[in-house]
Amino acid sequence: MSRVKCVKYGETKAVFDCVVTSLKNVFNILIVYKLFMFIFAVIAVQLFKGKFFYCTDSSKDTQKDCQGYYIDYSKDKREVKKRDWKRHEFHYDNVIWGLLTLFTVSTGEGWPQVLQHSVDVTEEDRGPSHGNRMEMSIFYVIYFVVFPFFFVNIFVALIIITFQEQGDKMMEECSLEKNERACIDFAISAKPLTRYMPQNRHTFQYRLWHFVVSPSFEYTVLTMIALNTIVLMMKYYSAPPAYDAFLKHLNTAFTVLFSIECVLKILAFGFLNYFRDTWNIFDFITVLGSITEIIVDLQRIDTFNMSFLKLFRAARLIKLLRQGYTIRILLWTFVQSFKALPYVCLLIAMLFFIYAIIGMQVFGNIKLNEETHINQHNNFKTFLGALMLLFRSATGESWQDIMLSCLGGQQCEMDPSLPTATLTTDQKEACGSDFAYFYFVSFIFFSSFLMLNLFVAVIMDNFEYLTRDSSILGPHHLDEFVRIWGEYDRAARSVYLHVLSQFLQTL
Repeated sequence: MSRVKCVKYGETKAVFDCVVTSLKNVFNILIVYKLFMFIFAVIAVQLFKGKFFYCTDSSKDTQKDCQGYYIDYSKDKREVKKRDWKRHEFHYDNVIWGLLTLFTVSTGEGWPQVLQHSVDVTEEDRGPSHGNRMEMSIFYVIYFVVFPFFFVNIFVALIIITFQEQGDKMMEECSLEKNERACIDFAISAKPLTRYMPQNRHTFQYRLWHFVVSPSFEYTVLTMIALNTIVLMMKYYSAPPAYDAFLKHLNTAFTVLFSIECVLKILAFGFLNYFRDTWNIFDFITVLGSITEIIVDLQRIDTFNMSFLKLFRAARLIKLLRQGYTIRILLWTFVQSFKALPYVCLLIAMLFFIYAIIGMQVFGNIKLNEETHINQHNNFKTFLGALMLLFRSATGESWQDIMLSCLGGQQCEMDPSLPTATLTTDQKEACGSDFAYFYFVSFIFFSSFLMLNLFVAVIMDNFEYLTRDSSILGPHHLDEFVRIWGEYDRAARSVYLHVLSQFLQTL
């Protein structure tokens, strides 16, 4: 019993302990990471300090000349604008800003603009000149090799190793290896695979059953699926009506053939036995959806959008997943990975929840402005909106622009309960906070560099058999054993002697 208890353990605790342990290990490599980034920041300050200034009138390249007004011809109509001497949002005027700019570049967001500004530099306190210092691009090539291509992958490898070590540490009291525990776990939860077979071999139902379970019938169905896939690939935009009608008739013909397959199997297995197989249920739903699509198309029903029914055509491709040993093993591994992913998702949900609440409190009163990245589609006004904004940031989509739109000095959303006349100009523009720097940088670090890599760790832990000797028995072999046994013992009772040699040869 002690060995059986060792098979089951707390996945949530394992993932949480992995995060905590990873933070301890990451802290060590983070010192080296920051040391190298500090070196690059110092070099960048020496190369680019005071050179990221520009005038809104590109014809002027000094602050002294950037005075008065100019005519902007960039739009359809001419517009008179005031000249302003500005500095790019990300620059290298000091080491702190150098570190922030380099961190943004390492996430892969906004770096083309920073690179463009770097190759256009001239002298300190002077405006840019297009392509003036192309050799500066070498700095970013070296930086990308050292950081995004090297250090970030070290983070991934470290988290994967920590996750695997943490799982093994929780099993130290067990006398079984990890693979042996996985096999026992599978054996405990495994159930016999029962497949219906008519008892009387002299009936029409038995002959029909023997036909639908024969390899020739199965390969014929697979051929029809492949041909149906080719028909789906032949559809294109603005096709001639006659061509579309031809493809529609072909789809109807395939639907009829798949419907015949479904009817034959129902007659061979019986109605109840047919629906005991998950693949048969999938086939039935696919055929039913395809028939519904044809009926809706013929009746010209426009009450509501039924275009989703076209998905049932492509759904037939999924049947190919059960063909071939390698594909079945990969599919089994994905299923095993998904069993552990919810625990990782729970920790990520906790991270998003905490940051969403903080974001609503600090940045929720910023006025929506369509010209900035805090607008009606991207804001902290509501909890759901904050989660969507954080999800976008976690994918790396313009997170640095959102950060800049949350800095101090932003316009505030007026409270309807307060009289507008009592608010001063400073109060109207007192929203946002420089806390946005720490808020977004820490969130990107935890979500992109740490949490999301746990997904990789979980999947790699289940794909460990790919790098292991194939002769070592694993749970994926046991799942294949159950499937093959079901082919020769459809009633889940015993394998007959006359097929025993063939059964052993197949195994």
